[in-house]
Amino acid sequence: MTSRSTFEKEHIDGLFGELNTDYKGMPESEQLHRDAHLAIAYHDSGRQIPDSIDPRVIALIAKYGPTGI
Repeated sequence: MTSRSTFEKEHIDGLFGELNTDYKGMPESEQLHRDAHLAIAYHDSGRQIPDSIDPRVIALIAKYGPTGI
């Protein structure tokens, strides 16, 4: 068993809440949401988040993710 925490509902709600507040209706909104879903999956599987994920999403992962990211 790993000591790495996984994303819980409150982490995901905070992350996507901020994405919606800041980027809803903007052209990049859909891609940012896709990147966020992918980044969460990478994190929860214990894999490194690739450089192809938008830096804004990486910042939100660090802000809203479980401790230990």
